[in-house]
Amino acid sequence: MNSFVDNTASHTINIRLCCVVLLCLISATVPSSAAKPQTRQPDFAFSGIRYQIELNLDFRKATFSGNEIVHFTNAGRDEMESVLFNLYPNIGLTEEEPQWLSVSRITSNGRELRFSLRNRQAGIKVDLPSKLASGQSTEIKLEFSANVPSVQREEASLLAHFLQEVNDAVSDERPARDTRDVFFAGEEAMLLGSFYPILAARPSQLSEQSLVAGAGGILFSGVADYEVRVTADEGLTLIASVEEAERQPATRPAVQPAVQNASSELPSPVPHTAVFRGENLRGFGLAVVERMKSAEQQFGGTRVISYFREGDDRLGKRAMNFAAHALEIYTQAFGNYPYPLLQIVEMPLPAGYSDTALPGLIALAQAYYIDFDSPRSARLPGVLREQADVIKASFEFTLAHAVAHQWWGCVVGSDPERTPYMDEAIACYAAAYYHEKAYGKALGDIILKQQLNGTYQAYRMLGGLDQEVDKPARDFRNTLQFTAIVQSKGALLMAALRRELGDEKFFAALKSYYSAYRFRIATPGQFRGAFLNVADDQRAVRALFQRWLKEKHGDEDIGSPDLTLLSPSVSKIRAFGRIFVKIGKTAVKPF
Repeated sequence: MNSFVDNTASHTINIRLCCVVLLCLISATVPSSAAKPQTRQPDFAFSGIRYQIELNLDFRKATFSGNEIVHFTNAGRDEMESVLFNLYPNIGLTEEEPQWLSVSRITSNGRELRFSLRNRQAGIKVDLPSKLASGQSTEIKLEFSANVPSVQREEASLLAHFLQEVNDAVSDERPARDTRDVFFAGEEAMLLGSFYPILAARPSQLSEQSLVAGAGGILFSGVADYEVRVTADEGLTLIASVEEAERQPATRPAVQPAVQNASSELPSPVPHTAVFRGENLRGFGLAVVERMKSAEQQFGGTRVISYFREGDDRLGKRAMNFAAHALEIYTQAFGNYPYPLLQIVEMPLPAGYSDTALPGLIALAQAYYIDFDSPRSARLPGVLREQADVIKASFEFTLAHAVAHQWWGCVVGSDPERTPYMDEAIACYAAAYYHEKAYGKALGDIILKQQLNGTYQAYRMLGGLDQEVDKPARDFRNTLQFTAIVQSKGALLMAALRRELGDEKFFAALKSYYSAYRFRIATPGQFRGAFLNVADDQRAVRALFQRWLKEKHGDEDIGSPDLTLLSPSVSKIRAFGRIFVKIGKTAVKPF
């Protein structure tokens, strides 16, 4: 495989090391066989879920209205009197703020149902018309509308991303977070992830504190079958979790332009309805874009498509190649990718988010679509050109990490709010393994040592304390802490398991775990059981899980930070610069 960079790939969060360079330069110039599955999945009492969604989209006004019919069966043992739906776009809103996604009416067989808001507008409780016995099925219709929050151009710039990383690193305050990593409208692009009321996999306490890794980090649902009809104006490209099945004439009037000259002879936009159908999806995502180009290649039965802006052809094609190679590597390592489509879309993600992984659909931050080999790069500020190696490498690692989440998080489900390490540990380690297979074991080892270890050490040098990995997402203060503990230490647990078990048993455990729990929700015990089942020494495997997940041995196992860099008389920002001198230079330019 051809790569556009020979340097070591960097973890998504190791863009923070790049911030060090930026910060230093600014200061100088301006003072990412298993245990047999149980027949009854814990905390999830539904089966046979089907969504029929109709969406009427006004792209110019960034609004939509719609309805959904949800069919489900009570798979639990007890009768149900009510059900819960999550309204993910509303997480982080106060009770006084207007809802981004609001439900106006709920019915069942034409009968009005009572419902009430929960979790500070992030959920609703619906009273069923009658008790639903175990094994019985029902349908509920929900009518809803939304105002999609905007992302301004300056919020999605590379400089904004860098400054957000710096703020996470040096601030002692918990940063304010919202759900605009999955639900936003930018210039010429809109991302609608979990844009509809979603049947809750379990009762939860969704709050702003859960958003440390963004809303994309805590999306949680059972798999379902989908038929989604989207009515929008011609000229827009609709990119969904599944391929478009058919296109129909729209039944609504065209959306009129916001400003129309009376003498203009331009025709009004012509609406159409696109129909999408898919099975066994853990959620449904939709990207709506204008003036996008695309490149495509085939791997087995899967179309890999990259969508990118005009002028970003080279990077768009690289994204396609990287994703296709990751698809090949992960298929061999974990098992078959079950969907006919994998799409990568350049999107104006706001600062703090480099990617969003939805079923069959990955949004990559356009801030990192910078072609440093193009003559246009000469016009970039020097502080950015200096970071070319890190940005190039991060682009590939971020994409490899996001593709891995298609296996771990989308196909094999786990609870990302209570046990975020379950999908993050494998996905993060998979990104390092991708580079090992693509470029050789030496590079894979470099990434583990410099990138995963380096992220933890940078976090410690900035005053962060070692933490247990096995904690709820809401217990982590910011993205840097979440990455250093959950992603980095979690991935290093996988590396330790591979050393203990050997390659044959390690990958046999992952394949068996994937096969047993695909389209299901796995528990921590089932995750651990996959490795215990192949181990000759189960006590050693249990000890590794205990040590890496439940205890605090980061400094001992990863390396103690050089705390001499943090004398009391040195500010955190200047200490940040010293940390770069210590570990950042090798991470930026390892060769």
